[in-house]
Amino acid sequence: MVLRKSVLVLVGTLVIGISLSLAPAIAQEAVDEAAFVFAGRFYSEHLEDQLNPLGPFGVDYEDNFLIGGGYQRFYLGPDWLRFGWEAGATVGFGEDVRGEAWAGLVGRFDAISIGQVHISASLTAGMSAITNTIGIETERVAPGANPHLLFYVAPEIGLSLDSQPNLEAFMRVQHRSGGWGLIGSMGDGHNATSVGMRWRF
Repeated sequence: MVLRKSVLVLVGTLVIGISLSLAPAIAQEAVDEAAFVFAGRFYSEHLEDQLNPLGPFGVDYEDNFLIGGGYQRFYLGPDWLRFGWEAGATVGFGEDVRGEAWAGLVGRFDAISIGQVHISASLTAGMSAITNTIGIETERVAPGANPHLLFYVAPEIGLSLDSQPNLEAFMRVQHRSGGWGLIGSMGDGHNATSVGMRWRF
């Protein structure tokens, strides 16, 4: 456990240091902005369980759902690899009602096309704050643990058409956890599969 924490701190420090040192060297272009909305459903397994042969159809879903939206702003990088930040909020509902807000850094890879279909992949990493737990996350809170502020990670795949390049459909996994107990004395927190639409401008 101590080793995992040390590795996470080291990797985080290196990523931040490298990003800051390379930032002036990265070509800065016009600001790229986007707003998005989405809806999804929580599942009781871990983030990596989406890697089963059935993908998002092969996990155990709860009767808990979420709706939300967010905003992205990209500053750095070439057209095919952009870096910026993201912030958003969701409302979870089902067994109970839960509010969440998150913010973090986002990287977007934008260089795959198949015919008229354009495919993008992105990853957001930051922090997530909630009003209260819901579903399996409630069971994962150990005595004395604080689940209200945890790490946030959101891997995503997006699809757009050449005829509508500023309109994108996407699927992302909303993940929050304590990073193997690094914060909040928690391991995994909660995961949700979601689909949505993004408007880029």
